[in-house]
Amino acid sequence: MTISPSNPKVLIIGAGLGGLTMAILLEKAGIEYEIFERTSGPKALGSATSLAPNVLPLMEQLGLMDGLKQISKKAIGCVIYKEAPGGQILDRVGEMNVSEYESICGYYPMIMARPDLHALLLSHVPTHKVHFNKRVLSISQDEENGVLVRTSDGKSHEADILIGCDGAYSGVRQSLYKALASEGLLPSADGEDMKVCHMSILGTTNAVDPKQIPNVAGDESCCDAIIGYNKPHSWRYFTVPGDRICWRVDVQLDSNSFVQSDAFRNSEWGSESSGSIDDDWRAFKVPIGGTVGELINATPQDSVSKVMLEEKLYTTWYHCRTVLMGDSCHKMLPNAGRGAVNAMLDAVILANAIFEIADDATPTNILSAFKGYYKERFVHAKDDLESSQHAARILAGQGWADAFLRKMVFNLMPTLFQRVTYAKTLAYRPQATFLPRIESRGTGTVTPQKESIRLQKKAADV
Repeated sequence: MTISPSNPKVLIIGAGLGGLTMAILLEKAGIEYEIFERTSGPKALGSATSLAPNVLPLMEQLGLMDGLKQISKKAIGCVIYKEAPGGQILDRVGEMNVSEYESICGYYPMIMARPDLHALLLSHVPTHKVHFNKRVLSISQDEENGVLVRTSDGKSHEADILIGCDGAYSGVRQSLYKALASEGLLPSADGEDMKVCHMSILGTTNAVDPKQIPNVAGDESCCDAIIGYNKPHSWRYFTVPGDRICWRVDVQLDSNSFVQSDAFRNSEWGSESSGSIDDDWRAFKVPIGGTVGELINATPQDSVSKVMLEEKLYTTWYHCRTVLMGDSCHKMLPNAGRGAVNAMLDAVILANAIFEIADDATPTNILSAFKGYYKERFVHAKDDLESSQHAARILAGQGWADAFLRKMVFNLMPTLFQRVTYAKTLAYRPQATFLPRIESRGTGTVTPQKESIRLQKKAADV
């Protein structure tokens, strides 16, 4: 193919939350793109996800806030309980309180059902640019001739830039790493398997009766997490609009007992027959009233999902004309929506970088854009990976050290610890540099962001 240095074409592999956010950004930036998704269509699978305040200025920029408010509830905290011996009584351990977020940065965290968020993002992408049933078979690239992608329908597709945001077991990453390994360019750590931490069963109920469970009707999400007694289980739930409850049961795993092929099969958002769920799990008590079994029974059977929860921070995010984002390059445990939020933050920083070179997308400039994206995002992804590990210990940790950590957090220095934990995160609120900026709100500081040099040059030429 013949590559033009101006008006680059971008192929996005993966129509998840990160891929769709990238598409919306490129649409706003006027950059040509297409999305390929291997599944046959959108799936109404998943439980709750949370959008932290630091990504909400971007959502407002993109015109998504009204839609987000319709599908979400305000989150002010999560109460942690410990199951007592016998399982009939739940002892309150403490609360992760985020009620100060709004005064600090002008936004409150939002809790919603993941399928609802996915549907909202998808509705903002032109339908002719999203191609389902497009499984990537092979990828080839070189600096001068661009990227060539062959898909399972027998077609070939050419582009200037390839973005892999196709999940934890990314086909784009595997193809890229295979090529790098053959040239001796792949760090050994990037060739190692991800750590498999938990197996989860999850879902979202149909509407439940507010007379039986009054907490579902409030404007604020009721969020509780329960740690099992003398068992590797923990479970949690979040109320969302429509009198529904998003729920999840986690089992801590020995990572060494799972090979990558098993993890891959189970990492897909596939439905799990609710009839196969252990009766012991169904008996788990929930503070909102009733048991996990009642939540499972209120959930459409074909939307109950089984997933593996892994974690790994890769150090190789790009090469030549291919770049990774989201779970493809940093897989985190899904605490406080960190996976979704970090994918969206990846998207805006990468979109900004691509926008800057859109008038002169030479191989050198593409590589420079990728380097800038990596330099900014890697350090934040590393911090959030560590934060997700910390949150997992508080919300689900079973060991004595985890119990001691919870005592420290909730009894000895609760307010100070939580403020220190979230201060840095709330300050980092990147926006699209090619769109009108949303003014900073709240009393907290905001990490400075560079303005668009390309727009400044255009303004100077007028």
